[in-house]
Amino acid sequence: MRKKILFLFVLCFGITHAQNDYLNYQNLTKNLKELDVKSKYCTVKSIGKSSGGKEIWLLTISESTTPKPALLITAGLDGKYRAGTQITLKMIENLLNSDKLSKILEEKTIYFVPSVNPDAIDAAFATIKMEKSGNDTKTDDDRDGKIGEDPFEDLNKDGLITQLRIEDITGSFIESPEDSRVLIKADPMKNQVGKYVLISEGIDNDKDGMFNEDFSEGVNIDKNFTFDYPVFEKGAGVYVASEPETRALLDFLYLNQNIYGVLTFGMHNNLSETPKYDSKLASSRIIKGWLEKDIKAVERVSKLYTQKAAIKDGPKMPMTKGNFAQTAYFHAGRFSFSTPGWWVPKVEAKKDSLDSKLEKPKDKDKEAVNSEVSFLKWADSQNIKSAFINWSVIKHPDFPNQKVEVGGFAPYTLNNPPVNFLEETATKHVLFVEELLAAMPKIETNVPEVEKVRENLYRITIKVANKGLLPTYTEIGDKIRFVSKMKTEIVLQKNQSMVSGRKYFIRNSMQADESEEYSWLISGTGKVTITTGCATAGFKEVIVDLK
Repeated sequence: MRKKILFLFVLCFGITHAQNDYLNYQNLTKNLKELDVKSKYCTVKSIGKSSGGKEIWLLTISESTTPKPALLITAGLDGKYRAGTQITLKMIENLLNSDKLSKILEEKTIYFVPSVNPDAIDAAFATIKMEKSGNDTKTDDDRDGKIGEDPFEDLNKDGLITQLRIEDITGSFIESPEDSRVLIKADPMKNQVGKYVLISEGIDNDKDGMFNEDFSEGVNIDKNFTFDYPVFEKGAGVYVASEPETRALLDFLYLNQNIYGVLTFGMHNNLSETPKYDSKLASSRIIKGWLEKDIKAVERVSKLYTQKAAIKDGPKMPMTKGNFAQTAYFHAGRFSFSTPGWWVPKVEAKKDSLDSKLEKPKDKDKEAVNSEVSFLKWADSQNIKSAFINWSVIKHPDFPNQKVEVGGFAPYTLNNPPVNFLEETATKHVLFVEELLAAMPKIETNVPEVEKVRENLYRITIKVANKGLLPTYTEIGDKIRFVSKMKTEIVLQKNQSMVSGRKYFIRNSMQADESEEYSWLISGTGKVTITTGCATAGFKEVIVDLK
């Protein structure tokens, strides 16, 4: 009883620290280790170390050490997106308090890696705060053989690295008609004339005409994975899987064949809007499109997300090159779902207000600007004053005779709201995870039919079916080597022999409600054991007594 009270105290006062503010790496580690000690369902261990020497923590929620079909939930790959780590922490808390957990853990396991890129967590707590996607690896961002020769500078001494707008006839930016704080590209087709040059806050230290092009950002782990690796792209690393964080997560995924699917909190979304089937991409020598049967399964999962969990109005966020979500599907053969977890809620404009009368831009290239305007409207409605640094005039040594202003969105603001706004989405995503776990494949068998052909000779017939909502594993899993296939095996005693049939049958993925029949002719009496299933769907064991 005392242990239970102490555990609830940890949940209320350990993890809830994250409800007030974003955690640094030290507090993240402390909270996870407290759960390891206090919860009988939790174990915490390191799966590797970051470039900066920080442990990459894995939290497992399971009732036993026996591998069961599992869901892997990851976050914190791109350092700019800190909200995912906070959402997963809140999800862990909610799951541990869920009445459904003990029932779920009878057949399933849940893995959490809340911060794949732990170096980036503490970068957000630096004395001078700047948005940083990468880890602590020293990088030559401009590929000139030197490292860090042109970093950012905090010119207005506010502790934040934002942007500079310079009035210049060569500029291509103007103030947005929707919100003058936001700059948009001037459109000559609308007779718009550019007024501003927009650059990052800093000085051209090496006098090459570029600003802050080499501050050693590190490697963005979500660009460093094996599928569609973006060669020579800034932040992608010197070669594919060059980073210890990347290799640690891939090793864990490949070595644990019981992982059925992956849910990634990141800067892309295939749950609100599912991938489309493209026969050319799906049938090419190097497969780059989701296979048809897998698309149908993802569509079912998307309905669980948008209808059952009521997570709606998700933004269009296409997959990026070299990310983990795509690698998990195309190279590891696992179902892979990705979501930002949180996005700007819609703010209804008041009737007869200026906002309601403005014509909204519809061009696809305006989507990013629209999101900035939408964010500011929402931030203003919530009285979040720190989201935007108002433009203020400064003197700049590189522009001595021009008007230069510093300002813009505070680092990390656009994708990372105050933590209290993540509570509702964490609750909804727990509901989604519960629905997804319930939808995973479920192997069932009928009571085996035993026909006595003659003395000491028996025919055994059994039907195996998948009664889950989803297939036993991905269709693409049958094309690669990292997913265990469906296997139905019979084990005989020493006094028994097989007259016809095979010791084991191997088959491809079994779709929802699909079934198959197996038969053997066995000589001899006594018990026979039949095992059927696979690592991602679980196993069913049946014992038949021949007598």
